[in-house]
Amino acid sequence: MHITKQKRQEQMNTKPKIKAIIFDLDGTLLDSIHDIAVSMNLALAEIGLPEYPEEDYKGFVGGGFTELVKKVLPSNKQSTANIESLKQRFWETYEVNWFLHTTPFPGILYLIQSCIARKIRLSILSNKPHYFTKKMLRNYFRGVLIKHFKNPFGIYSGEQPDKPAKPDPTVALELAEKLGIAPEFIAFIGDSDVDIQTAKNAGMISIGAAWGYRDKAELKAAKADLIFDTPLDLVKYIESQPSI
Repeated sequence: MHITKQKRQEQMNTKPKIKAIIFDLDGTLLDSIHDIAVSMNLALAEIGLPEYPEEDYKGFVGGGFTELVKKVLPSNKQSTANIESLKQRFWETYEVNWFLHTTPFPGILYLIQSCIARKIRLSILSNKPHYFTKKMLRNYFRGVLIKHFKNPFGIYSGEQPDKPAKPDPTVALELAEKLGIAPEFIAFIGDSDVDIQTAKNAGMISIGAAWGYRDKAELKAAKADLIFDTPLDLVKYIESQPSI
């Protein structure tokens, strides 16, 4: 079917205009589930509690570290002391395991390169503790890996004790202000309903990363504005937009 120039322009005008992107980290940019699962299972084994299959952790992560710990602890073991103790054991193990199998999802580095080329600003909002978010960004997304010698995620935030975690929009809106871009022109991309709700709470374009840890049904149920099966599908969408 022949599409007129006017019709093509109308279609382009109906697409949400993306000037910046805020990414979730684990399950969206990085496939880190193996190292998380191994580290938590080691911590659980140390105190004689049952371990979980790696696949289960895909449903455990996303709500922040405290929520992860609560999900793996039996209901009769969820005292404040037990939660803090397991947190400490996990971090002692994760500190030496976090990079062993973790890697960017296929196509993510190309997605980042494409955004840089099109002058789309990039940021990250993770429920992973801030200092660890910083460590992982420096390891995976700076230098020759993306053919860009500056960290493309110069503006980012991990979980911080004095700030609310996702899906509260507070930090997402703080990042928007630092980016200097209105929320309606920012896409928030994540693999869980928590990320989609964060985007909606902040008045941003919600994009579901179906290549991550949650299934497409969860992203649809959360009413994501857009859902992509792979990072390369998202690249195609971005490249179909007029350049900034």
